[in-house]
Amino acid sequence: MEKKILLFAAALLAAVEAFALRPGDPVEELIGVNWVQGAPLAMLPPENPSPDDPEFKVVVFLLTRAQNTDDTLTLLNFLRRTFANRVRFAVVTPDSETDVKELLKRRPDFTASFGVDTKRTLTPKYIGSSLLLPLAFITDDEGEIVWSGEAAYLGEALQKCLDGTLDRDAQRKLSPLLDELPTLLRGDNESRMRRLVDSILRIEPGQPTALRIRLFVLESSGRADEALKLVQSQIKLAPQVTRLYFEAMNLIARNPQLASQNEAVVRAYTAAVKNDPDADNQMAWMLLNRQPDDPEALKSAKMLTARAKTLLKHDAQGALRGSCLNTRALLAYRLGKLEEAKTLQAEAVRVFQAADLPGAVADAQRRLRYFETVLSLAR
Repeated sequence: MEKKILLFAAALLAAVEAFALRPGDPVEELIGVNWVQGAPLAMLPPENPSPDDPEFKVVVFLLTRAQNTDDTLTLLNFLRRTFANRVRFAVVTPDSETDVKELLKRRPDFTASFGVDTKRTLTPKYIGSSLLLPLAFITDDEGEIVWSGEAAYLGEALQKCLDGTLDRDAQRKLSPLLDELPTLLRGDNESRMRRLVDSILRIEPGQPTALRIRLFVLESSGRADEALKLVQSQIKLAPQVTRLYFEAMNLIARNPQLASQNEAVVRAYTAAVKNDPDADNQMAWMLLNRQPDDPEALKSAKMLTARAKTLLKHDAQGALRGSCLNTRALLAYRLGKLEEAKTLQAEAVRVFQAADLPGAVADAQRRLRYFETVLSLAR
């Protein structure tokens, strides 16, 4: 009896894996979804297209109580602002309507379409047995899936879609290889995993999921220096991919023995990435928070903050302007300029309020109170 159950489970898993949608497949319509919030998202192209139709559509499958759900919603908010009118977004979950309502009550700032897979049959059609939730799918205006992957890397993929640099053939080749990675991680077959990751990185240098899993294995086994060399090799192959520099800096922050490599990573970044105030600001913020006692990190943060300020356009979105002010305030505080820190943080509060970003307002106000307290105690 036990053997029959195992065989049945294996057959079911194989069926689910076979049905999982991949790049190159026609999109599956979101049938059986109860839309708790927003208008239903039709994945298939309309019979009578309009010039106002979005160029791409995105559906993200997630679990409402997962640890990374709030980060995913915050990211989707940012992407909706960044790609407004060119991309339409929706979220689908196999969780209950009650779970969704509780989540949305906690996140009133998230207003995109949010649906429940009521029969829980649509979710496995899309994701199969993938463990990489939340999982995102991008479809074009002809109804073809052009990219699928972890939602954390959705912004990078959308940018490639919109600027025409996404290699669709490569995505079709990558998908079955990426499906195999979590299985190898569970099976602890490192030699096979290394070969598979190498194959993936030959197709797409810096491929995020493969690189992340390989780095996890290396770092977990005490080979952080080998992990950093792997990231650096990918930076040489894909110097414009800003994510790779953040991978390197996160690795260095977790492994203080690698701190001497930090300056080289920042230098490579500033040489390759010339016009991205958002990335400059994020990197400076990371340096200030993850390596607060490193003099070189402080110097790099000061340089990057100054460059971000210079590059920032007057009509930049409030979220970005406020974030840059947050970083400038923290830098001023670290440099002992308490009055300047207070002034900049107060300005950040006003910018976030004008942009109607309540979560950012609350965080900025908290930091403002801290700077005010430090200033009063220092007098």
